[in-house]
Amino acid sequence: MAYETDSPSAFAGIDLKALSRNLDAVRKKTKNKSAILAVVKAGAYGHGAVQVSRQLLDKGASMLGVAFADEAIELRDAGIKAPVLVFFDRDNTEAYFEYKLTPVVFDLETARRIADEAHRRRCRLPVHIKVDTGMGRIGFTPQNAFQSIIKISRMKNIELEGIMSHFSEADLADKEFALRQIENFIYLVKSLKKRNVSFKFRHMSNSAAVMSLPEAHFNMVRPGIMLYGCGIGENRLSPVLSLKSRIIQIKKVPANTPVSYGRTFITRRKSVIATVPLGYADGYNRKLSNCGEALVNGRRAPVAGRVCMDTVMLDVTEIPGVKENTEVVLIGRQGKEKITARDIADKIGTIPYEVLTSIGSRVKRVYKF
Repeated sequence: MAYETDSPSAFAGIDLKALSRNLDAVRKKTKNKSAILAVVKAGAYGHGAVQVSRQLLDKGASMLGVAFADEAIELRDAGIKAPVLVFFDRDNTEAYFEYKLTPVVFDLETARRIADEAHRRRCRLPVHIKVDTGMGRIGFTPQNAFQSIIKISRMKNIELEGIMSHFSEADLADKEFALRQIENFIYLVKSLKKRNVSFKFRHMSNSAAVMSLPEAHFNMVRPGIMLYGCGIGENRLSPVLSLKSRIIQIKKVPANTPVSYGRTFITRRKSVIATVPLGYADGYNRKLSNCGEALVNGRRAPVAGRVCMDTVMLDVTEIPGVKENTEVVLIGRQGKEKITARDIADKIGTIPYEVLTSIGSRVKRVYKF
């Protein structure tokens, strides 16, 4: 896939058509019965929040989700006017009003502070209530959720727009605990309705639940990682990001030549070593030292030695036709070969989320429409 870029070093190619296909996969799974709150926190999982948000909204997402108010303000400053739900921020009350943001409320103190500010401004602010059904992170607990939400419902300047929860293990084959979370959520919603407290939106489903728990779709879903081509069923999704660079130097070296810090790699034969201007400061994890791979001329080239802050070296001895300025693919496809974010995650003992969100700010994002 060709991307137009003047980047002299590494860049991340973002395929917005692939992003749209993944959004279509959400619609297919929900049978178009649930509104889509697209999660674009952490710079849209490293893909670039502004461009990704514009594409998702243009293709029919109803709402955006971010972790903190500053992320939402970035979207507003870029001219994005769609509803934005802020998941974790308790301390930016004024920003909710000034930028027309929707906070997630998970304690009474925050609700009172929002209600007081709304009263001062003579308006009502929509909020979504977070209930902890088993994640153990944030939210009203089963012991205090009902009474707390009743109290919030009596605050005249707050509009209870949504109620939500979050799965702790919807990606596991054993769904017993996830199903228990759903039961607890439904019970609470029904109990509140009996007291005339209802919500426009009810949502629990992250990407894993979108794919595997249709009973949790309700009337809104919150896809995140699946929009970017990863997660459960990723063989049916389209990877959105590719990470590429170019060789800046080729060296032909004799046997017994050390490469990189600590001399952890020493050539056993006459070798060709290529240096690539991308390192752990750019999100290419240092744990890939001596075990990572990149694609060069359609073949796999092993990482030689320790990954440096700004560079990584590849052993390209077995690959013909390699020159300075030859393209290198760290994530993505080249010829018949491909390296995915999951491949890298498996090598370093983590998850694709971390691989994608770790790609640094000096790696230019280049968009293909």
